[in-house]
Amino acid sequence: MIEPASSTQQLPSVAIIGAGVAGLSLAGFLEPHADVTLFEKARGVGGRVSTRYADQYQFDHGAQYFTARSRAFKTFLKPLLAKGSLKQWQPHVLTLEGVKKPYKRDWFEPHYVAVPKMNCLGKILADGKNTRTKIQISDLIKTSDGWFLRDTTDIEHGPFDWVVSAIPSPQAANLVPDIFKGYNEIKGAEMRGCYCLMLGLSEAPKINWQAAVVKNSCIAWVAIDSSKPGRGDACSLVVHSTNEWAEKHIDDDQEIIEEQLFSELEQLLGEALTDVEFKKLHRWRYASTLSAPEEDCLLDPSLQLGVCGDWLIEGQVESAFLSAQALSKKIIPWFRTEEAV
Repeated sequence: MIEPASSTQQLPSVAIIGAGVAGLSLAGFLEPHADVTLFEKARGVGGRVSTRYADQYQFDHGAQYFTARSRAFKTFLKPLLAKGSLKQWQPHVLTLEGVKKPYKRDWFEPHYVAVPKMNCLGKILADGKNTRTKIQISDLIKTSDGWFLRDTTDIEHGPFDWVVSAIPSPQAANLVPDIFKGYNEIKGAEMRGCYCLMLGLSEAPKINWQAAVVKNSCIAWVAIDSSKPGRGDACSLVVHSTNEWAEKHIDDDQEIIEEQLFSELEQLLGEALTDVEFKKLHRWRYASTLSAPEEDCLLDPSLQLGVCGDWLIEGQVESAFLSAQALSKKIIPWFRTEEAV
Protein backbone atom coordinates (compact mmCIF):
# COMPACT_ATOMS: atom_id res chain seq x y z
CA MET A 1 0.00 0.00 0.00
CA ILE A 2 1.27 3.47 -0.93
CA GLU A 3 0.92 5.99 1.85
CA PRO A 4 -0.03 9.60 1.02
CA ALA A 5 2.50 12.36 1.55
CA SER A 6 2.54 13.87 5.02
CA SER A 7 0.77 17.15 5.68
CA THR A 8 4.13 18.93 5.98
CA GLN A 9 5.10 18.03 2.43
CA GLN A 10 3.92 20.00 -0.57
CA LEU A 11 1.81 17.77 -2.78
CA PRO A 12 2.76 17.54 -6.46
CA SER A 13 0.40 19.38 -8.78
CA VAL A 14 -1.32 17.37 -11.49
CA ALA A 15 -3.38 18.64 -14.41
CA ILE A 16 -5.84 16.13 -15.90
CA ILE A 17 -7.19 17.01 -19.34
CA GLY A 18 -10.66 15.54 -19.73
CA ALA A 19 -13.34 15.09 -17.06
CA GLY A 20 -14.97 11.94 -18.35
CA VAL A 21 -15.07 8.77 -16.28
CA ALA A 22 -11.33 8.14 -16.79
CA GLY A 23 -10.20 11.62 -15.78
CA LEU A 24 -12.59 11.85 -12.83
CA SER A 25 -11.68 8.36 -11.60
CA LEU A 26 -7.98 9.18 -11.81
CA ALA A 27 -8.55 12.37 -9.83
CA GLY A 28 -10.19 10.27 -7.13
CA PHE A 29 -7.27 7.85 -6.99
CA LEU A 30 -4.73 10.70 -6.82
CA GLU A 31 -6.55 12.89 -4.29
CA PRO A 32 -4.60 11.75 -1.20
CA HIS A 33 -1.28 12.09 -3.02
CA ALA A 34 -1.52 15.17 -5.26
CA ASP A 35 -3.15 18.54 -5.83
CA VAL A 36 -5.32 17.79 -8.87
CA THR A 37 -7.01 20.14 -11.35
CA LEU A 38 -9.26 18.81 -14.10
CA PHE A 39 -9.83 20.67 -17.37
CA GLU A 40 -12.92 19.87 -19.45
CA LYS A 41 -13.87 21.49 -22.75
CA ALA A 42 -17.61 20.75 -22.32
CA ARG A 43 -19.89 22.61 -19.96
CA GLY A 44 -20.48 19.47 -17.91
CA VAL A 45 -18.55 16.45 -16.69
CA GLY A 46 -18.88 12.77 -17.48
CA GLY A 47 -17.94 12.58 -21.14
CA ARG A 48 -20.09 9.98 -22.91
CA VAL A 49 -21.87 9.19 -19.63
CA SER A 50 -24.27 11.95 -20.53
CA THR A 51 -27.90 13.06 -20.61
CA ARG A 52 -29.76 15.49 -22.88
CA TYR A 53 -32.95 17.32 -21.86
CA ALA A 54 -35.89 18.69 -23.87
CA ASP A 55 -38.99 19.82 -21.98
CA GLN A 56 -40.39 16.70 -20.26
CA TYR A 57 -38.08 14.39 -22.17
CA GLN A 58 -34.61 13.23 -21.20
CA PHE A 59 -32.20 11.02 -23.11
CA ASP A 60 -29.09 9.08 -22.12
CA HIS A 61 -27.63 9.75 -25.54
CA GLY A 62 -24.16 8.36 -24.82
CA ALA A 63 -23.53 5.26 -22.71
CA GLN A 64 -26.79 3.36 -22.38
CA TYR A 65 -25.72 1.25 -19.42
CA PHE A 66 -22.58 -0.34 -18.03
CA THR A 67 -21.50 -3.68 -16.62
CA ALA A 68 -19.01 -4.60 -13.90
CA ARG A 69 -16.72 -7.60 -14.35
CA SER A 70 -13.61 -6.70 -12.36
CA ARG A 71 -13.44 -6.91 -8.59
CA ALA A 72 -12.17 -3.32 -8.38
CA PHE A 73 -15.10 -1.85 -10.31
CA LYS A 74 -17.64 -3.98 -8.46
CA THR A 75 -16.19 -2.71 -5.17
CA PHE A 76 -16.43 0.88 -6.38
CA LEU A 77 -20.07 0.44 -7.42
CA LYS A 78 -21.21 -1.30 -4.23
CA PRO A 79 -21.86 1.81 -2.06
CA LEU A 80 -23.52 3.62 -5.00
CA LEU A 81 -25.90 0.71 -5.45
CA ALA A 82 -26.60 0.68 -1.71
CA LYS A 83 -27.48 4.39 -1.82
CA GLY A 84 -29.71 3.98 -4.86
CA SER A 85 -27.51 6.22 -7.02
CA LEU A 86 -27.18 3.26 -9.39
CA LYS A 87 -29.75 0.61 -10.22
CA GLN A 88 -30.03 -2.41 -12.43
CA TRP A 89 -31.91 -1.94 -15.69
CA GLN A 90 -33.80 -5.09 -16.60
CA PRO A 91 -35.61 -4.42 -19.88
CA HIS A 92 -37.20 -6.92 -22.20
CA VAL A 93 -34.50 -7.10 -24.88
CA LEU A 94 -34.92 -8.39 -28.42
CA THR A 95 -32.74 -8.91 -31.45
CA LEU A 96 -34.20 -7.36 -34.61
CA GLU A 97 -33.00 -8.37 -38.05
CA GLY A 98 -34.93 -7.17 -41.09
CA VAL A 99 -37.93 -9.34 -41.96
CA LYS A 100 -36.79 -12.15 -39.67
CA LYS A 101 -38.88 -12.86 -36.60
CA PRO A 102 -37.53 -10.98 -33.56
CA TYR A 103 -36.16 -13.17 -30.81
CA LYS A 104 -35.50 -12.60 -27.11
CA ARG A 105 -31.99 -11.65 -26.07
CA ASP A 106 -30.87 -12.69 -22.58
CA TRP A 107 -28.58 -10.56 -20.44
CA PHE A 108 -26.45 -12.88 -18.32
CA GLU A 109 -24.97 -10.19 -16.06
CA PRO A 110 -26.30 -7.06 -14.32
CA HIS A 111 -26.60 -3.92 -16.46
CA TYR A 112 -26.47 -0.71 -14.45
CA VAL A 113 -27.67 2.84 -15.00
CA ALA A 114 -27.26 5.96 -12.90
CA VAL A 115 -30.45 7.33 -11.32
CA PRO A 116 -32.35 9.44 -12.17
CA LYS A 117 -30.18 10.06 -15.26
CA MET A 118 -26.92 8.72 -16.60
CA ASN A 119 -24.93 11.94 -16.16
CA CYS A 120 -25.40 11.63 -12.39
CA LEU A 121 -22.47 9.21 -12.39
CA GLY A 122 -20.15 11.95 -13.65
CA LYS A 123 -21.49 14.36 -11.06
CA ILE A 124 -20.86 11.83 -8.29
CA LEU A 125 -17.30 11.30 -9.46
CA ALA A 126 -16.73 15.07 -9.73
CA ASP A 127 -18.04 15.89 -6.26
CA GLY A 128 -15.45 17.86 -4.29
CA LYS A 129 -12.90 17.92 -7.10
CA ASN A 130 -11.31 20.99 -8.65
CA THR A 131 -12.92 20.79 -12.08
CA ARG A 132 -12.75 23.64 -14.58
CA THR A 133 -15.27 23.28 -17.39
CA LYS A 134 -15.61 25.06 -20.75
CA ILE A 135 -11.81 25.19 -21.10
CA GLN A 136 -10.34 23.42 -24.12
CA ILE A 137 -6.61 22.80 -23.84
CA SER A 138 -4.86 23.21 -27.21
CA ASP A 139 -1.16 23.03 -26.34
CA LEU A 140 1.22 21.66 -23.70
CA ILE A 141 4.37 23.63 -22.91
CA LYS A 142 7.21 22.13 -20.88
CA THR A 143 9.47 24.64 -19.05
CA SER A 144 12.01 24.50 -16.24
CA ASP A 145 9.17 25.49 -13.90
CA GLY A 146 6.91 22.64 -15.04
CA TRP A 147 4.06 22.17 -17.49
CA PHE A 148 1.89 25.01 -18.75
CA LEU A 149 -1.42 24.35 -20.51
CA ARG A 150 -2.55 26.81 -23.18
CA ASP A 151 -6.26 26.87 -24.00
CA THR A 152 -8.06 27.87 -27.19
CA THR A 153 -8.46 31.44 -25.93
CA ASP A 154 -4.65 31.69 -25.60
CA ILE A 155 -4.74 31.68 -21.78
CA GLU A 156 -2.03 29.65 -20.05
CA HIS A 157 -2.68 27.57 -16.94
CA GLY A 158 0.06 26.32 -14.66
CA PRO A 159 2.69 25.46 -13.82
CA PHE A 160 1.93 21.81 -13.04
CA ASP A 161 4.39 19.11 -12.05
CA TRP A 162 2.55 16.41 -13.98
CA VAL A 163 0.02 16.32 -16.83
CA VAL A 164 -2.35 13.48 -17.75
CA SER A 165 -4.37 13.22 -20.94
CA ALA A 166 -7.73 11.51 -20.38
CA ILE A 167 -9.29 12.30 -23.77
CA PRO A 168 -9.93 10.20 -26.93
CA SER A 169 -6.82 8.96 -28.73
CA PRO A 170 -7.10 11.22 -31.83
CA GLN A 171 -7.34 14.27 -29.57
CA ALA A 172 -4.51 13.01 -27.37
CA ALA A 173 -2.31 12.49 -30.44
CA ASN A 174 -2.78 16.16 -31.35
CA LEU A 175 -1.91 17.31 -27.84
CA VAL A 176 0.79 15.02 -26.47
CA PRO A 177 4.34 15.74 -27.81
CA ASP A 178 5.72 13.13 -30.19
CA ILE A 179 8.70 12.56 -27.88
CA PHE A 180 6.32 10.94 -25.36
CA LYS A 181 7.47 7.34 -25.16
CA GLY A 182 3.95 6.00 -25.73
CA TYR A 183 3.21 8.30 -28.65
CA ASN A 184 3.19 5.54 -31.29
CA GLU A 185 0.61 3.64 -29.25
CA ILE A 186 -1.61 6.74 -29.16
CA LYS A 187 -1.28 7.30 -32.90
CA GLY A 188 -1.94 3.65 -33.62
CA ALA A 189 -5.19 3.48 -31.67
CA GLU A 190 -8.30 3.77 -33.86
CA MET A 191 -11.66 5.08 -32.74
CA ARG A 192 -14.98 5.16 -34.55
CA GLY A 193 -17.95 7.47 -34.38
CA CYS A 194 -21.64 6.91 -33.67
CA TYR A 195 -24.84 8.82 -34.33
CA CYS A 196 -27.59 9.06 -31.74
CA LEU A 197 -31.14 9.96 -32.71
CA MET A 198 -33.30 11.16 -29.81
CA LEU A 199 -37.09 11.11 -30.10
CA GLY A 200 -39.68 12.42 -27.66
CA LEU A 201 -43.08 10.79 -28.31
CA SER A 202 -46.48 11.85 -27.04
CA GLU A 203 -47.56 8.19 -27.36
CA ALA A 204 -45.33 5.17 -26.86
CA PRO A 205 -44.87 2.91 -29.90
CA LYS A 206 -46.91 -0.31 -29.95
CA ILE A 207 -44.10 -2.69 -29.06
CA ASN A 208 -43.65 -5.26 -26.30
CA TRP A 209 -39.94 -4.63 -25.64
CA GLN A 210 -37.82 -1.86 -24.11
CA ALA A 211 -34.48 -2.40 -25.87
CA ALA A 212 -33.28 -4.04 -29.05
CA VAL A 213 -29.99 -5.03 -30.61
CA VAL A 214 -30.30 -4.61 -34.38
CA LYS A 215 -28.55 -6.70 -37.06
CA ASN A 216 -27.88 -5.92 -40.74
CA SER A 217 -28.96 -2.29 -40.47
CA CYS A 218 -27.48 1.17 -40.14
CA ILE A 219 -29.04 1.06 -36.66
CA ALA A 220 -27.29 -0.94 -33.95
CA TRP A 221 -29.42 -0.21 -30.88
CA VAL A 222 -32.90 1.04 -30.01
CA ALA A 223 -34.10 1.73 -26.46
CA ILE A 224 -37.13 3.16 -24.74
CA ASP A 225 -34.91 5.31 -22.56
CA SER A 226 -37.77 6.25 -20.26
CA SER A 227 -38.07 2.57 -19.25
CA LYS A 228 -34.92 2.87 -17.16
CA PRO A 229 -35.26 3.10 -13.35
CA GLY A 230 -36.04 6.54 -11.97
CA ARG A 231 -37.01 8.14 -15.27
CA GLY A 232 -40.18 10.11 -15.92
CA ASP A 233 -43.33 9.04 -17.72
CA ALA A 234 -42.68 10.90 -20.98
CA CYS A 235 -41.70 8.41 -23.69
CA SER A 236 -38.08 9.02 -24.69
CA LEU A 237 -36.60 6.85 -27.41
CA VAL A 238 -32.88 6.55 -28.22
CA VAL A 239 -31.45 5.15 -31.46
CA HIS A 240 -27.73 4.47 -31.97
CA SER A 241 -26.21 3.88 -35.38
CA THR A 242 -23.56 1.28 -36.05
CA ASN A 243 -20.01 2.53 -35.78
CA GLU A 244 -19.18 1.35 -39.30
CA TRP A 245 -22.07 3.27 -40.86
CA ALA A 246 -21.32 6.36 -38.80
CA GLU A 247 -17.70 6.39 -39.95
CA LYS A 248 -18.76 6.26 -43.60
CA HIS A 249 -21.12 9.20 -43.08
CA ILE A 250 -19.44 11.12 -40.25
CA ASP A 251 -19.26 14.38 -42.21
CA ASP A 252 -22.47 14.01 -44.22
CA ASP A 253 -25.34 16.48 -44.01
CA GLN A 254 -26.83 16.00 -40.55
CA GLU A 255 -30.43 16.48 -41.69
CA ILE A 256 -30.02 13.65 -44.19
CA ILE A 257 -28.48 11.42 -41.49
CA GLU A 258 -31.39 12.19 -39.18
CA GLU A 259 -33.99 11.28 -41.78
CA GLN A 260 -32.17 8.08 -42.78
CA LEU A 261 -32.09 6.84 -39.19
CA PHE A 262 -35.71 7.86 -38.61
CA SER A 263 -36.89 6.07 -41.75
CA GLU A 264 -34.94 2.93 -40.84
CA LEU A 265 -36.43 3.01 -37.34
CA GLU A 266 -39.99 3.13 -38.70
CA GLN A 267 -39.23 0.08 -40.84
CA LEU A 268 -37.85 -1.79 -37.85
CA LEU A 269 -40.85 -0.93 -35.72
CA GLY A 270 -43.30 -1.70 -38.54
CA GLU A 271 -45.24 1.49 -37.91
CA ALA A 272 -45.15 5.17 -38.77
CA LEU A 273 -44.14 7.40 -35.87
CA THR A 274 -46.64 10.26 -36.07
CA ASP A 275 -46.51 11.36 -32.43
CA VAL A 276 -42.99 12.82 -32.44
CA GLU A 277 -42.81 16.00 -30.34
CA PHE A 278 -39.02 16.20 -30.22
CA LYS A 279 -36.36 14.99 -32.65
CA LYS A 280 -32.63 15.64 -32.32
CA LEU A 281 -29.47 14.08 -33.74
CA HIS A 282 -26.17 13.96 -31.90
CA ARG A 283 -22.86 12.97 -33.46
CA TRP A 284 -20.25 11.24 -31.33
CA ARG A 285 -17.07 11.51 -33.37
CA TYR A 286 -15.14 9.22 -31.01
CA ALA A 287 -17.49 6.63 -29.55
CA SER A 288 -15.80 3.24 -29.61
CA THR A 289 -12.38 1.63 -29.94
CA LEU A 290 -11.54 -0.28 -33.11
CA SER A 291 -7.95 -1.11 -32.18
CA ALA A 292 -6.34 -0.49 -28.81
CA PRO A 293 -2.75 -0.58 -27.48
CA GLU A 294 -1.60 -3.60 -25.52
CA GLU A 295 -1.18 -1.47 -22.38
CA ASP A 296 -4.10 -0.19 -20.32
CA CYS A 297 -2.36 3.14 -19.60
CA LEU A 298 0.75 5.02 -20.75
CA LEU A 299 3.33 6.85 -18.63
CA ASP A 300 6.55 8.69 -19.45
CA PRO A 301 8.17 9.55 -16.09
CA SER A 302 10.96 11.52 -17.79
CA LEU A 303 8.38 13.97 -19.13
CA GLN A 304 6.05 13.59 -16.12
CA LEU A 305 3.27 12.94 -18.58
CA GLY A 306 0.62 10.19 -18.59
CA VAL A 307 -2.29 8.98 -20.68
CA CYS A 308 -5.40 7.03 -19.69
CA GLY A 309 -8.85 6.43 -21.15
CA ASP A 310 -11.41 3.81 -22.04
CA TRP A 311 -9.96 3.57 -25.57
CA LEU A 312 -6.85 1.88 -24.15
CA ILE A 313 -8.95 -1.17 -23.23
CA GLU A 314 -12.44 -1.72 -24.67
CA GLY A 315 -14.18 1.64 -24.80
CA GLN A 316 -16.54 0.85 -21.92
CA VAL A 317 -17.31 2.71 -18.68
CA GLU A 318 -15.50 0.03 -16.69
CA SER A 319 -12.54 0.35 -19.08
CA ALA A 320 -12.21 4.05 -18.23
CA PHE A 321 -12.17 3.27 -14.52
CA LEU A 322 -9.62 0.46 -14.89
CA SER A 323 -7.31 2.53 -17.12
CA ALA A 324 -7.35 5.33 -14.54
CA GLN A 325 -6.67 2.87 -11.72
CA ALA A 326 -3.73 1.36 -13.62
CA LEU A 327 -2.20 4.77 -14.27
CA SER A 328 -2.60 5.81 -10.64
CA LYS A 329 -0.63 2.75 -9.53
CA LYS A 330 2.18 3.66 -11.90
CA ILE A 331 2.30 7.39 -11.27
CA ILE A 332 1.89 7.66 -7.48
CA PRO A 333 5.28 6.08 -6.65
CA TRP A 334 6.96 8.78 -8.74
CA PHE A 335 5.48 11.44 -6.48
CA ARG A 336 7.63 10.09 -3.67
CA THR A 337 10.97 9.56 -5.35
CA GLU A 338 13.72 11.93 -6.33
CA GLU A 339 14.19 9.96 -9.54
CA ALA A 340 11.26 11.81 -11.14
CA VAL A 341 12.48 14.58 -13.42
